[in-house]
Amino acid sequence: MAKINPEAPLLIDDYIENLPSFSKEISEIIRSVIHKNEQDIIEDWKWNRPIFSSNKMVCGFSAYKNHVSLTFFEGAIMSDKHQLFSGDCSAQKTRTIKFETASEINKNKLFDYFKEAFLLDIVANKKTVKSKEIEIPELLKNAFKKNKLAEINFENMAYTYRKEYARHISEAKRETTQLSRLEKVISNLEKNIKMHEQYKC
Repeated sequence: MAKINPEAPLLIDDYIENLPSFSKEISEIIRSVIHKNEQDIIEDWKWNRPIFSSNKMVCGFSAYKNHVSLTFFEGAIMSDKHQLFSGDCSAQKTRTIKFETASEINKNKLFDYFKEAFLLDIVANKKTVKSKEIEIPELLKNAFKKNKLAEINFENMAYTYRKEYARHISEAKRETTQLSRLEKVISNLEKNIKMHEQYKC
């Protein structure tokens, strides 16, 4: 992760304190709800605005004349559970929620968005680390694109179990054998079954 500004918490305090009353109240609520998450939240200061990170930048907010914009940097892959994102979805990755008054904020709904965003950050970090540890066959990668449950269960398994599954597919000499093994591997992963527990070919 990029270097964190050590003065960020104080800069954010000062930023919020000097806002007009309406945007100050909104910003205070956003900040407090963010920190209700169980993950370790790191406050940072970039582009003259508050940024909140875990493994990487997750979200940030900016106060404007008539509203406060809350931006999720990987919002495009979020579920938008409560349909709070603004209508403009032209950005490739980011999504934004705009608040004009504090009364618009439902803290429980907003917490859902922060919870999802920080969990996605954790999953993405695990995938980045684990992808360096083991070479995953292309057949398995392509299968994961169609079956997210199998992928998540695979990523959460210990290195040994992931290596067993990857090797089991890659060591097959014939394409028909690879496809047969792949089908059984995906079936097991959907059920979160480790190879040594029930997978015998």
